[in-house]
Amino acid sequence: MTVIVTGAAGGLGSAIVEAFAAEGARVLATDISYPDASEADGESIVRRRLDVTDEHDWIALMDACEEEFGAPDVLVNNAGIYRPNIAFEDMPIDLWRRHFAVNSDGTFLGCKHAIRRMKPRGRGAIVNMGSGMSIKSNPSGAAYCGSKAAVLMTTRTAAGAAGPYGIRVNAVLPGAVPTAMLMGNKLEDDTDASLVARLEAHSALGRLATAEDIARGVLFLAAPESAAITGVYLPIDGGNMPGA
Repeated sequence: MTVIVTGAAGGLGSAIVEAFAAEGARVLATDISYPDASEADGESIVRRRLDVTDEHDWIALMDACEEEFGAPDVLVNNAGIYRPNIAFEDMPIDLWRRHFAVNSDGTFLGCKHAIRRMKPRGRGAIVNMGSGMSIKSNPSGAAYCGSKAAVLMTTRTAAGAAGPYGIRVNAVLPGAVPTAMLMGNKLEDDTDASLVARLEAHSALGRLATAEDIARGVLFLAAPESAAITGVYLPIDGGNMPGA
């Protein structure tokens, strides 16, 4: 199985890459922070630079994937950006657009080009990274909320478009996960521990999901055993859902 993961250098991305590699997949791990040339990391992981907002980069990535591994079986659109703690009325339009470029446009471009490469074989799975904030508003994270809400409808429309070709498209909705991105939410008087404790209080299970929890959800949606599942959103957040 050949898997492409975007945003592979982050906390969630690295866990997803390792989870697929542990299952025996060949993983093309991509991130904007990686060097331009592909670099092998052991026998199963190849790292390559990708700017998810650049359509030419996506085309070059898919060409390289087919040349090295064959057409992708799975794409995980994980790359994302979040700049927290900005009042709605103070949100700069450039920063708003940057969130949509990475979180929404990047997901669309990934779906578009993965479907094009998968459909001649009549199979494939795409897993998009939504968020609990796709459906639960946070006025100080408006750009992230809006762009991640767009990911959900992109998932559903892509699922409808790709279904006739045997390609499934789903999304996971992580809640708070203790990664470097989450710690960027700290307020002036916060410590890492106080932030985590405050967020844990909103969880029905009394704990945050880990990066490994998210990776297991991604593997579930990508697996052949989930052949009848498409167009769904899977919350992985310890029960921290609207109305819960």
